[in-house]
Amino acid sequence: MEEKKKIIEVDKEVKVEIQTKLKVTMRTIVEALQFNTNSPTAKLIRTYALNHGGRMYDLTINIEKKEVENPYKEVTII
Repeated sequence: MEEKKKIIEVDKEVKVEIQTKLKVTMRTIVEALQFNTNSPTAKLIRTYALNHGGRMYDLTINIEKKEVENPYKEVTII
């Protein structure tokens, strides 16, 4: 069975914008965009990145890259 991993790719400018607005390190941003962390801050970083031009991909072991639709595109009122 192939292992799947998600990743979000975003421009450097957006990463710097996230770093400035959320006052987090670049390491925190990279770890969040690679889905290595799942804290509330990581979720906020991923949401911000996807809503500011980032693209999410599913990666398989054989390096196949498949774009996934933005799960944060719809607004949900709780």
